[in-house]
Amino acid sequence: MLQRIYDFCSRYRAGNKKQVDEKFRMVSQEGFLWYQHDIDNHLQKDYTAKFSWFQNNSHDRQKTLFMIPVQYIEHWLRYLKLRQDNPKLTKKESLETKPGSEAKRAVYGIPEVVIAISNPIVTNITTHFEIEWLESRSDSFRHFHSQIQSFLTPFVS
Repeated sequence: MLQRIYDFCSRYRAGNKKQVDEKFRMVSQEGFLWYQHDIDNHLQKDYTAKFSWFQNNSHDRQKTLFMIPVQYIEHWLRYLKLRQDNPKLTKKESLETKPGSEAKRAVYGIPEVVIAISNPIVTNITTHFEIEWLESRSDSFRHFHSQIQSFLTPFVS
């Protein structure tokens, strides 16, 4: 088993950013169990371009590829934390243009995520939240939720 994992990793090792993108496209066709790819860029146009590239260069376009920038998730958590800490707050403040480090500090109280600290906080924040409220605050969440609904509609109709 370990030899198979080693062979798989050796076959898809990349030496630069361009190779990482190409190798990720190839490896995603074999499964997401072995590799993850963190596109750590907060610019929507860069994310959209990267997603289109993966989609257009995949041999089997009938498969589903979900890409959610970690920074988006951090901002969604920040909105939910703000709501949890200030339930009567009505002011709409855009947090999505703030740096990711600011979101981490606001949500976790530390600049870098430590799983032992972050997981209980995320569980606490996300256990009960109103999707409609988060949609009303976050453009990226509204867009994400709309895409998920569109994707799922054929399966539940």
